[in-house]
Amino acid sequence: MGIQQYFDNKRIKKMMKTANKIVSKHSEYNNINDVEFKNYTSQFKQRIADGEDEEKVQIEAFALAREAAKRVLGLEAYPVQLIGGLILSEGNVAEMKTGEGKTLVSLFAIYFEALNGSKVHLITANDYLAERDKSVIGPALELLGLTVGLNVSGMMGEEKRNVYKKDVIYGTASEFGFDYLRDNMAKSKGEQVQSGLDFVLIDEADSILIDEARTPLIISGQKKEDLGLYKRAKMIVSIMQEEDYEYNIESNSVWMSETGIEKAQNFWKIDDLYSLESQNYLRATNLMLRAYFTMKKDRDYVVNNGEVVLVDQNTGRIMDGRRFSEGLHQAIEAKENVEIKDETMTLATVTIQNYFRMYKKIAGMTGTAKTEEEELQKIYGLDVLVVPTHRKIARIDDEDEIYLDKVEKARAIVKEVKERYQKGQPVLVGTASIEDNEWLSNLFTKSGVPHEVLNAKNHEREAEIITNAGQKGAVTLATNMAGRGTDIKLGEGVKELGGLAVIGTEKHESRRVDNQLKGRSGRQGDPGYSKFILSLEDDLIKRFNGEKIKNLAIKLNFPKEESIKHSMIMKAINSAQKRMEGSNFDVRKNLLEYDEVMDLQRKFIYQERNSLMEIENTAEFTTKMIEEFICEEVRNRYDDGEPEEIMDWIVNELIGAIEKNAINLDTVEDVEESVVKVALQRYSKNREKIGEEIIDQIEKAIFMDLLDQFWVRHLDQLMQLKEGIHLRAYAQTNPLVEYQREAAGMFQEILIEMKRYHCMHVLHFDISDIAQG
Repeated sequence: MGIQQYFDNKRIKKMMKTANKIVSKHSEYNNINDVEFKNYTSQFKQRIADGEDEEKVQIEAFALAREAAKRVLGLEAYPVQLIGGLILSEGNVAEMKTGEGKTLVSLFAIYFEALNGSKVHLITANDYLAERDKSVIGPALELLGLTVGLNVSGMMGEEKRNVYKKDVIYGTASEFGFDYLRDNMAKSKGEQVQSGLDFVLIDEADSILIDEARTPLIISGQKKEDLGLYKRAKMIVSIMQEEDYEYNIESNSVWMSETGIEKAQNFWKIDDLYSLESQNYLRATNLMLRAYFTMKKDRDYVVNNGEVVLVDQNTGRIMDGRRFSEGLHQAIEAKENVEIKDETMTLATVTIQNYFRMYKKIAGMTGTAKTEEEELQKIYGLDVLVVPTHRKIARIDDEDEIYLDKVEKARAIVKEVKERYQKGQPVLVGTASIEDNEWLSNLFTKSGVPHEVLNAKNHEREAEIITNAGQKGAVTLATNMAGRGTDIKLGEGVKELGGLAVIGTEKHESRRVDNQLKGRSGRQGDPGYSKFILSLEDDLIKRFNGEKIKNLAIKLNFPKEESIKHSMIMKAINSAQKRMEGSNFDVRKNLLEYDEVMDLQRKFIYQERNSLMEIENTAEFTTKMIEEFICEEVRNRYDDGEPEEIMDWIVNELIGAIEKNAINLDTVEDVEESVVKVALQRYSKNREKIGEEIIDQIEKAIFMDLLDQFWVRHLDQLMQLKEGIHLRAYAQTNPLVEYQREAAGMFQEILIEMKRYHCMHVLHFDISDIAQG
């Protein structure tokens, strides 16, 4: 036992004692009437506010919630479920096996956090699960006196605001994240909907905090460009031979060789593809190479109704409303011969990591997270505690079967599934991609095995297919979508047949995803079986020395039609998976490191916008800005030139005609003082002439527009900087450090420019223009 496990066990034992106290306390609430639930809730809130010992109140609150669940749901929470609730209340991740009742566990943490005065956001993997969980737990929360809302896409203004007034709100990560971004694009407080980021509880926490974290949330606007470049770039790639590019299978990256660069230059009729003037051609060519060699149809995306739609590789689900950024989506559209839509300009963006790190408290629950504890701890400050199962796991996890090639692997899969189907045992077959999903479906059909197919192309039937997957004789062929969300309950007589058999057909990029698949079987002590049937031609193995492993197997004279059993081969496959996990962690860490630069700037801009919305009289705000702007400008001009040149600037640009001797040019301090005085006199006259209320509205509108315009332009510049920064590595510099330095410089420049634009606007108001406008 490691030291970490020792301390985890101590924490769980302590929580078990608390759970037993909750169970004992429960009997006190057995006979209360429904109205008394709300009365107790009011009392608990007051006791917490008065500073009473929190653990004492928590035991009573959990006991009351346990009674509410019993009345509304007919479920009496087990001690292990109470332990799960205690872990969540501590602000950590509870790992609970499939079927252990995570939905019920959420009730306890939600209720106790609401008693502490927190708005509670409950995050689920999709809208269906949000609605389902709200309908299950919502009535129990309402009995306890809490209000419950559902936050789904498509809601507008007042409807959204009403949802955010509720104590507990169910929804998806993307919907809450987009609401945050939209709120920070609003022109007034009245347009904003979110009401604070207090406590967030995330179901399937590893999927959302880790897997979804690779794709930032982006609100986009159209960016006009020559879309024909992508079609022409497609022609270059189509004539390229193997010697024209290099593809690294391990990092899944591609770049042009010298002969490829020469071909591209000849095609575009340019001398230097890497010159500043040729950046559009270089970009389009590189994007098309990525579209062809690193992005795979029916793995990374699907084509539905003439549109390229993203697929979440870890869940196999469609990612509605998400597009690849920086031109990659357009390149894939050209590759797939569908309509190429305008490239988008980022109007607002935030990573999943930085959005959730804004909450005062975060907790999560999932069936699989312990293998990713290091990442969850480093990025979110979350510990992962494994909750004991209510009943002992009875599933048999068999050894992997490994074959030399995919043909022999497919034969073994079909044989295994057919034998189990013929005796009536339900089988769930998991695949890593839609392509393999459909390939195996064809083989099952040829072999006379009736089956259901589940992937991103028919995701609307997900709940129905998974619900029936445990019935006698059912064979379900699914991508990773089958790994989460809906319990697979065994049909009559299935336990006697050995329960649900899970057959994995490829190791995933993370052991966690493999464990999710296994975990679909053996729910709440049910019998079950799991096994992975692999080949040395599988994508993961190929990416990490697949050829060497295969050559070793051939050298060891393994018969082609038999599974390989050798410790060196097994170790090599396990090593490949761990390296992939490390590689993916680095990708997410890299994304976060770059976004942290933007995050500081984003928070500053959003704070400025929110402060501006709250200002009623803008005089002090603008006066301070005029003073700062003039002092900076005067000091720069005084250092660089003659006093007469400062007068030219004051008369021709800043103020206009002024009285003789109004400006004292003796010292820089005298110039600053006298110019500020004259400018503020002019500003005050404008306020009097136009009227305080009108000028306040105008100034707020001007500065808000400037903030938004400059921020959008800055985001676009940051995207371009990030795209090209990795070339700095060739110059022996650290790309991240260079990015941080340049991004900070660019941000300071836009702040100075915004200040200048605003001051020049307010000093040059024309009442006739305002009357017309």
